[in-house]
Amino acid sequence: MKPLVGIALEIGSLVLVLASLIFIPPGQFPLYVIVVQFLSTYLLHCPGHYIVGRILGIEFIDIGFGRSTLANAFPGKLGKAAGLIPILTLRSDRHSVASKSGGRRCAMYASGTVFSIGSAFSLAIGVTHDGNWTAAIIAWIFALGYLGFDAVFSPRSGDLMRARRALMTP
Repeated sequence: MKPLVGIALEIGSLVLVLASLIFIPPGQFPLYVIVVQFLSTYLLHCPGHYIVGRILGIEFIDIGFGRSTLANAFPGKLGKAAGLIPILTLRSDRHSVASKSGGRRCAMYASGTVFSIGSAFSLAIGVTHDGNWTAAIIAWIFALGYLGFDAVFSPRSGDLMRARRALMTP
């Protein structure tokens, strides 16, 4: 699928998910906060790469479903199972990426993680401001858990690994 079309669909889906909070207030169903946080972190990841990448002059080829790179972070059968998790993948033009400086490549790779973590924490802050402490605690546990997950696995097999490598190569 064309990247801009895929990104527009992701952002449109995110708007619908966030709008659902109007009809399903976190105070009435606190666990729904986790659903919204999970979907928002997932749906903002590729747009984060795309927006930052385009600002930095990086071209993208397509967006579609691929396999998770978590297979590289887990040993044995657990790694094989993790590799079967379908994820949205945004494919960049290799020549476009290669022509950019290490700092620009690093920014593009790290942006998906930054957008995703920012989304989880923004929702936690919003739910806390709403005043429902049960939902707020759940939201903060998810946000901190997501941050911890990314801190452990992304440098070993994900975007932060690619970002670090981009800084190490000219």
